[in-house]
Amino acid sequence: METASRLMIMFVLNAAWQVPVVALAAAVAARLLPSADARHRLFLGAIGLSLLLPAAGVLAGGSSVRTGLRASTSPAAATSADVAAWRGWTGEAPRRSVAPAPFVGRGVVAVYVASLVLAVLRRGRAWRRTVALRHSAAEAPLPKALRAIVEECRRRLGVGKASVLLSPAVASPVTVGARHPLVLLPASLAGALERDQVMAAIGHELAHVRRRDFAWNMAAELASWPIAFHPATGWLLRRLRQARELACDALVAERVLEPRSYARALASLARSLAPAPAYSLGVADADILEERVMSLVTGRSRRKAGVLSSAAAALLLAAASAVAASYTVTVEPGSGATAVVGLWTGRVEQWGDLPSVDLKITEKDGRLSGRATYYLHYEGPNGREVGGKDETDLLEPRFDGRRLSFKVKSPDGKTHSVELRLTGDGQGDYVEVGAGAELGAEERNFDLVVKMKRAK
Repeated sequence: METASRLMIMFVLNAAWQVPVVALAAAVAARLLPSADARHRLFLGAIGLSLLLPAAGVLAGGSSVRTGLRASTSPAAATSADVAAWRGWTGEAPRRSVAPAPFVGRGVVAVYVASLVLAVLRRGRAWRRTVALRHSAAEAPLPKALRAIVEECRRRLGVGKASVLLSPAVASPVTVGARHPLVLLPASLAGALERDQVMAAIGHELAHVRRRDFAWNMAAELASWPIAFHPATGWLLRRLRQARELACDALVAERVLEPRSYARALASLARSLAPAPAYSLGVADADILEERVMSLVTGRSRRKAGVLSSAAAALLLAAASAVAASYTVTVEPGSGATAVVGLWTGRVEQWGDLPSVDLKITEKDGRLSGRATYYLHYEGPNGREVGGKDETDLLEPRFDGRRLSFKVKSPDGKTHSVELRLTGDGQGDYVEVGAGAELGAEERNFDLVVKMKRAK
């Protein structure tokens, strides 16, 4: 659980600044692309990168931490670990590593989990409505006049793999389905609209089918779930929808209707048709009617993206992503007191299963405290046995993200400096620092390394 929380915090911290970097680069790169289709591909890539960058940071951070923990157990790594600990105490910690306070970490995890649950619930309801729309389709054949318009639009757009059916549950034409696309038409479509309007509505839906927009839209929605908490994600999704509608308009204006006729039909449809439900695609989507009409009238919708502009936009997005990836923030295991809080039990390998040290560590308001229990051993007739135990408070406990340092007093009043050095998730080495030579052999049990494990 602790590892999952640490990785979750790492993901949120990186997404919090990497997603805006990608969104800003995409906004600048989009201005280089005159083609709506090219901008649609750009924003698809930006959403994918917005998820991949923090996810890759989590994978790299988790791998480096595990490598660092293994290395920290070797003598050669001791010096560098000591230097890192000293820098942590003096406020000179590495720039890319953070150690949030326990209450901050718990708050980040709680808010992020809540955002995921809300996103899943909201999108789940929308998906159920979309499935219900598909089941609402009537199997009755289309009226002859409407069927003729559908076939003409199919021919002009080169779309063969799509079913077109009537549905009483839709107020405007919508498209659902990726592998088996389905265009649903309201039952009153043919009689309530002019021919150009009907061709515009059906042509727009079949343009979605030709471009496989439903599948791309679902991929973008799925990729956006883990980063749905960030406002920049919503902005990227809006720009993606706008570019998608403009690209479909360009395709219809090129193959189905003359641009000005399509623009007039589009304006009329927007007044009479409702936007499509979530997870379905409709002709009245994106809330940018004025921009869509002006793009058709001025000819901007027919512009193509050149090789140089496309390469420049891709290079800009790639460069921003590379910069964001090179400054990944990591959260080392044990960042925050949660890594050491709990009950630890220790054994010395040479002594078999006999208990050696127990540590009970608590945390309140960011301050650590606890008690240590030391088991006294003696040589009995059957070998080493436990003969009693001593308990003492932990004095001046301090945690630097990798080791817990504290002092304890022995029954004779002497103070000893001790460290619990983390070697993994819930594992550590208990060592006495600078054990005095004046102690007798029986008293210096802890010049041996005690292997500690935290109770689950």
